[in-house]
Amino acid sequence: MSLRLRERLGISTFRQMEGELDLFLDFASSCGVRYVEIRGERPYLLPQDLGRDRAEELKEKLEERGLETIIHSPVYDVNIASLNPLIRRASVRQTLESVRFAAILGAKVVVIHPGRLPKDFPRDYLSNSRINLLTSLSIMARIAGRMGVSLAIENSPRGRAYRLIATPQEHLYILRKVASPHLGALLDLGHAHTWGIDLKGYIRMMADHLLLCHLHDNKGHEDEHLPLGKGTLDVRGAFSELDALERAVPVILVLRRKEDVLESLSYLEALQEERGGILRRIFRRYG
Repeated sequence: MSLRLRERLGISTFRQMEGELDLFLDFASSCGVRYVEIRGERPYLLPQDLGRDRAEELKEKLEERGLETIIHSPVYDVNIASLNPLIRRASVRQTLESVRFAAILGAKVVVIHPGRLPKDFPRDYLSNSRINLLTSLSIMARIAGRMGVSLAIENSPRGRAYRLIATPQEHLYILRKVASPHLGALLDLGHAHTWGIDLKGYIRMMADHLLLCHLHDNKGHEDEHLPLGKGTLDVRGAFSELDALERAVPVILVLRRKEDVLESLSYLEALQEERGGILRRIFRRYG
């Protein structure tokens, strides 16, 4: 894999690596990627399950392998936009555990989900959920900033619940309302594809706020997390738009198996080689 591609790629923990974080780190290192994204919940790695000493050991292991860390806060049983105040407060507290964990590891970014409104509620209650989301984000961004950590709020896939961030307009609305230097965007390209959204336009709209991207494939309807090339996501177009940004944005592969990661890395290498060949032909013609 070329240096340029390697320097912007990462992989996320997956369930098949449960209880074998060292092996996952070795695998990431062998892939030549720069970043690892660690899910901060069971069965991956719940921050409360590690004492400070073990967290420091993990930091050393990451440094030994030359890997930079991103923490993904819990998703299961967590809803920072919940209409239930006790659930919302507990969700904020659990998310902040990931922020503290990130600070110990020296991770600069914590990924968070915006929460949801169950379909059993009338759609009119979305405005209440949105207010709760803004309140939660404002509190967490202030605390994260004091710890030297940035929060990256992620767009949601099509699913059974009402979603608070499905479009670039909704993404920008939340970011602008909170207006914190410690809150940015994670653009999950696979999630956006389930809504049929133009990925290149989404990237352009989020350019000033984009901290990182998630990448996986699907056929445009469900959040399948397929290897790249197995769905209909415009990977070539997305990378072309990302390359046009003024700064390199990390891209994290969020896949289910080691084999899917290796297949996707090969797919990206082939795309890069194809693009390099096109550029070489242009230079020979006009150079």
